[in-house]
Order: sequence, then C-alpha cells, then structure tokens
Amino acid sequence: MSLLRSSASAAPPALGALCLMIAGASPAAEAQVPSGRPLEAAAQIVMPPLDAQAVHADDLRREAQGLAPRFAVPFPVAIAPQSDGSWENLDPETLLWRLRVTAPGALSLNLGFTHYRLPEDASLMVLAAQQTTHYQRYTAADNERHGELWTPVVLGDDLLIELVVPVASLDQVELELTSINVGYRFFGEKRGGVESGSCNIDVVCPEGDPWWDEINSVGVISTGGSTFCTGFMLNNTAQDETPYFMTANHCGVHSGNASSLVVYWNYQSPNCGQQGGGSLADNQTGSYFRSSYSPSDFTLVELDSDPDPTWDVSFSGWDRTSNDATNAVAIHHPATDEKSISFEDQPTTTTSYLGTGVPGDGTHVRVEDWDKGTTEPGSSGSPLFDQNHHAIGQLHGGYAACGNDLADWYGRFSVSWTGGGSNSTRLSGWLDPIQSGVNSLDTLAPGATGLRVLPSSALVSEGNVGGPFTPDHLDYTLENRGTTGFNYSVTQGQSWVSVTNATGFIPGGGSTTVTVSINSNANTLGVGLYADSVAFVNTTTGEGDTTRLVELKVGVPQAFYSFPLDTNPGWTVQGQWAYGQPTGGGGEYGNPDPTSGHTGPNVYGYNLNGDYANNLAQRHLTTGALDCSGVVGVTLKFWRWLNVETSSYDHAYVRVSTNGTNWTTVWENGSYIEDNSWSQEELDISSIADGQSTVYLRWTMGTTDDSWRYSGWNIDDVELWGLASGGPTTYCTAKTTSSGCTPAIGYSGAPSASAPSGFTVSVDQVESSKPGILFYGTSGANNLPFQGGFLCVQSPIKRTPPQSSGSGGSPPCTGVLSLDLNAAGVCAQIGAGNRAWMQGWFRDPPSPSTTGLSDALTFVPAP
Repeated sequence: MSLLRSSASAAPPALGALCLMIAGASPAAEAQVPSGRPLEAAAQIVMPPLDAQAVHADDLRREAQGLAPRFAVPFPVAIAPQSDGSWENLDPETLLWRLRVTAPGALSLNLGFTHYRLPEDASLMVLAAQQTTHYQRYTAADNERHGELWTPVVLGDDLLIELVVPVASLDQVELELTSINVGYRFFGEKRGGVESGSCNIDVVCPEGDPWWDEINSVGVISTGGSTFCTGFMLNNTAQDETPYFMTANHCGVHSGNASSLVVYWNYQSPNCGQQGGGSLADNQTGSYFRSSYSPSDFTLVELDSDPDPTWDVSFSGWDRTSNDATNAVAIHHPATDEKSISFEDQPTTTTSYLGTGVPGDGTHVRVEDWDKGTTEPGSSGSPLFDQNHHAIGQLHGGYAACGNDLADWYGRFSVSWTGGGSNSTRLSGWLDPIQSGVNSLDTLAPGATGLRVLPSSALVSEGNVGGPFTPDHLDYTLENRGTTGFNYSVTQGQSWVSVTNATGFIPGGGSTTVTVSINSNANTLGVGLYADSVAFVNTTTGEGDTTRLVELKVGVPQAFYSFPLDTNPGWTVQGQWAYGQPTGGGGEYGNPDPTSGHTGPNVYGYNLNGDYANNLAQRHLTTGALDCSGVVGVTLKFWRWLNVETSSYDHAYVRVSTNGTNWTTVWENGSYIEDNSWSQEELDISSIADGQSTVYLRWTMGTTDDSWRYSGWNIDDVELWGLASGGPTTYCTAKTTSSGCTPAIGYSGAPSASAPSGFTVSVDQVESSKPGILFYGTSGANNLPFQGGFLCVQSPIKRTPPQSSGSGGSPPCTGVLSLDLNAAGVCAQIGAGNRAWMQGWFRDPPSPSTTGLSDALTFVPAP
C-alpha cells in the first residue's frame, strides 16, 4: 500500500479496507498468553503490506523538507471494544476483550489510543503475540487529563491486545484505538547490522565516564507512533524534578500531539563498541506541550508522569548566556540506535542556521566538526553541552557524518530562554519558576544529596459541591539522598488541605511518607477551581526544598454556550466555508462528507459539495465574541467529521483568540484523518478563555498542497463548558428608560441553597413607584433583542415574588428593586452547585415597549 501521493497510489486505508479475521477455537496445545486463553482464538486484524519504494520516496521528500525521520507508517482506524474484537468470560464477574494485530514483515508495531480511561479494577495489556511473559500493562494509573495512550513499540509483526474488566465496571471503560503504526525502519531491532555509522562512540565506552550524569538525561523518542528524534530532561531552578523534556521544534511535537510522545530511557549498548544490544524496556508515554520557538528550533514538554526512580534519569543543567563553549560534547541517538557520545575539541561559534558568518542572526551554535564521533538523522533534538556540563542548545541539523569534517548547528539555548516573549514561546517561565534570575544551573542527578520528593505530580481532585472529592489524598515519599540525617517540615496554605506526618527527621539514606489530603473544609466551597501550594522543606541544610501543587475542581461543568446549528448563528466564513446540509460529496481520498449533521440536517463545513481545493490558502470559520467572564475550566466541545491529508502536506486547525487578532492553535492534524462517522472532540482552552469577556473560536482549512484532495471539515453541535468561578458576575446591557434611567443590577452577601438569609439582589436607578420583578433562569445567558432592549436570560424563565420600586414623590431614578434570594427560597430552588442567570424588569408606561430592563447577574448557590 503506497503512502507516496501520486495518481497511482492510495492513502492509507481506514479500518474498512483492512482484513478482519475472527479465529475459531484452538487446541489446548496452542500458544497461551497472559489471560491463559489460546492466541488463535482472538479476533485478528491483518494490516496491508507497505509499498517500500513509495515509502522510501516519501522519506526522501520528508528529509528534503527538514521533517523528523520516520520509522513507521500510521494507519488510521476506529476500533473500540463495543464494536470490534472478541469478548470472553474469564469468570462470572470478569470479562476479557482481545484483538490481535498482524502486519506481515513489519519490524515493529505500536498503537495509538486517542480515547483511554479505565476504571480502577481494569487493565490493558499489549504484548508480542508469540511471547507470554514480557508485556506492557496499563491501568487507571495511566488515566491522564489528555485522555490518550500511545504505546511503545512491540518488536516484530504480530501483537495482541487484552483488556480485562469486571462486568460491574464495563460502562466506565473508554477505549478507542485510532492509529496502528507499522514499523519499516529499525527501532531497537537490528537486521543485517546497525543503521548508524561505525565512527559513533557508545556512551558506555571510557570516553563517556565523566558524563554519566548528563548521559542519563538523554532519551530517544517517538511521536505519533511514526517519527523519531532525541531529547533530554532539563533541571529547573526549583530543582524539584519536574519532568521538563526538550527536543527540536522540527521533530514535530506540538500541542496537538504531545500526548503521543514516548520516551525510551537507557537505550544503550551493554559493551563498548557493540553499537547494539540495547533494551527499550525503560519507557514512558505521554506529555503536555509547554512551549516552542521555531527561530531557535526548540520544543519543551512536560512528561505526564515521573520516570521510574530505578531508571536513574537525571536532569540536565544549562547555561542561558550567549557565551561560546571552549569545547563541546553531544549525547544523542544516531538513527535511533543505541546512545552515543561525540566530542568537539575546538570552540563553538554563534551563527545563523546553516550559516558560517559570526554572529549571523545569533540563533544557533555552530560546531565546526566532530573530532570524535558524529551525529546523524535521529540525533535531532539532542543536547550540546559546554565544558561546564551545561546544555547550550539542541541539535537542529547539519552535514556531519562518519568520514567527513562538516559542521552541525544547534538551536541556541540563550535565544530559546526569552523566545517570543510569552510562556508558550520561551523557556524562562518553566525553567526558572522561582524567578531566581540565575544564568546557569548544574545537572541534577538522582544521587544528589538532600531532600527528594516523589512523585513530582500535583494532587488533582474533583467533586460536586459539598464533596466527596476524588482522589482525596496523595502520598508523597520524602527521601534523604545523602548520608547525613536532616529535619524536614511540610506546610500547606489553604484550610481545605491537610498534611499528615508534617515534621520529622529522615536519617541518611532513609525515607518517610507524607500524605496531602483534601479535608472536610472543602465541603463548604462553592463552584470553581481552587489551588494550593504545599512546601517541602529540608530545615537542616535547605538542599532539595520543593513544592507540590494541589488543584481542586468543585462542581459539575455545565454548558454555558450551545450552538446546535439547527439555525445559522451567523459566524464569519471565508472561502468555501458555508452553513447548510452537506451532500455526501468528495472523497477523492479518504471518505466523503456526511449527508446530514450529527443532529439535524445542517452543519458548518468546508465545501459542502465535495473536496477542498489544491494550493488552498488558510480559510477560516470564526464565531462571534463569546463571553467567558465568570467561568473557569473552559472546554470546547464539538462534533467533527473531518478528512484531511497528513500535516506534511495539508492542514486543519482549531484556534482560539481573546481579541480576534492574535490566535492560539489548540489543535491541528498530525497525520491522515479519515472520519467516516461523527466523533465528539473536547479541547481544554482554559489557559486562554478562563475569565475572558471576549473569546473567539476558529476552525481553519488549509494550507494544502497541489496533490491529494480530501473532503475537509464538517462541524456540528458546538458547545462551551465550564465552571462558574464562584462570585456573582454581571453581564448583558441594560435598557435606558423613557425618563433617562439606566437600571443597574447588583448584590450583597453570598448565594446559598441552605442559608436562611444573606444574599440580596438589587436593581437600582429605576423609576420610583413602578412595579417590578426579578426574573431568573437556569438554562443559560441570552442577548436577544427584546422590546427595545435585550432579554438576558434564556427560557424557560421563572420569576421571584413581586417587588416594589419605591413610593411616589421621589425623583425619577431613585427606585430600587430588592430581594433576599436566600430568604425567599430562590437559591434553594436553584440548588447548590447549579448556575443561574437573573434580570430585573419593571413597567415603563411612557415607553413604546412599556418595559424597563436591567443588565443581568449570574451566580451559583453554595451548599
């Protein structure tokens, strides 16, 4: 199956083009797997063969474009236990789901689950089909906020997936396999010799001995199950072992695919000169994008879990000055082979990328040539260390290879430090969290002295108003990495956080456990997001002092904007973006458009009648301004039917802005997407949208190249979800009355579903002696033209007991509508944790529309 786009080749097939075989019963003598069931009884998928010539041609084009090298071809699929594979009963209370994946002739296989969440008592196993002892096991401990799981490679061409789940927990399983990645290039397996050049130096050779702290910070990575590079862990000024991991920007890790990152640690030869025999067993999967900057070619992510302490992963030191190194060392994985070390004995220089003029644009460090060793494709993203063992850049590219004396260029760390001036484009906001201003930092190795706190992760808890909250605690292990004992102290800042074993003494080499908990005080908190910082302090020497965050989400998120697209919301369109019913056209490659929306007939789509055009510039669908003030934890949900070629050629984006001018990309296609059904997408946009009074959403089609065409975007049922931030917030616009009064809504006290009194909502600047009423609803905000003003509350609408605006004889704008909503039972009727929207109305007889309207108030009653 060719992956090179031409008139004679096709795109990677969707599941419908694969061969699905369900095997029958097998004799007891056949191969057994961890479940104890015969391998041959599992349902099986056989992948189509790759067109080696076309794949090679595509790799050459990727190399010419400066893209990360590939080791596997991703095949998009849509496989879920509900519809695929085979089910069995292990016992009356336990179910087993299995699926075998075979790709004849493949060197490796790996999987991408873009929906992954298991209950506490379930497990997922991935293993080579013909072996029964070594396998990757995943549980609820691998549930992450990004909701994905990308597995490390299984060497060989045949693997088995087994899901074990209690019957009672089956409805809690969220599992969808969307990418099967077929390896065609060596990644951990050698056939006919090594891939990298013979001049490479194994890190286990004597030359590497002075550099072991730095060697242990470097790992080989895969992204999206198909591309590989090198990267390295970085220390930060808090020295708290936050797992910040850096690689090259051109390696293709971004906000849309950081969850697919897999890092392999300690992949190195057991013997000097072997250049082989390494193990891929020390691996971890998943990360969160933090920052990137293309001029200096860096990307920083935070791994979503700590490396296993037994792997001895270290955290590289760095130098953020612009000083050139007197000599330099590179630690890298050439062609994804076992880890190597290279030496440059001459000073480095400062240049532009691939330039020789000093200083050029100042973005890169130039290594003139390698005196020992070299670098190769796959080494990209690896660190360059100066004579002080400080990282000063990461490999961008160059011409070095065994047998030549040509140069390499590294993105300069000092440029990346300030980047583009924001936390999403620079290193400083992440690597200097205590704002120390230091110019350099030493490598932090696991054998360092002082206090070490594991894990580095925060306690992240959630629950409804009044509790309970899950998880309600996290145990931290405090280790003394030295030989001399010290005293410690652990303190929290908020009353709803408790610490047990908060003070004590840890002898040299010893450890103790401290539990950080969410206590009963959290039951009184209103809807919102809350945070605390817990300080772990070595009170004897101060070595290893660190902090851990506590994050608490109170309340159930609600949809505060909903666009079912049953009617046209009037969003701004460019190019062939249009509102209407899709016709099922297109599908020259991939799948055609749908013939109706997810709900109802209409959608917003790009070319409702077929495929997008070649050589298309970016074309946008943009919403109007959406008000997210008073809301936290904002999440965008929408239903998608999208077909687009891999991002090497064609592009689809989702972006967010707070001003309609500057846009942040929150999703982009990382590979081929070939939807043949509607799927719901959920994007966390809280870092951009929380508390903002104007938020714009944008879907982009393009750019595209001059070859394959797909049917593009179709979207439906767009919603914004979030939590009210706690305190009441005003919104909408009041109507000025015939007497010139502009009524204004306000409040005093706090809303409560149980308090007998104390939350008074008032509308002042209304005409005296006019009867009035406070109306409220629980369905959402509104901004609908109504009797010369705006109706600010969605129907259905309820009203409070009638109120008077004052008695006669007073000047026109001195009346007040006022009601204690706690005492009137309104807050109890709304219910704790539920959001309400309220507006004041009163009679205005001289006005043609007869009604006065205030602005509006939104609030959430506490328990």
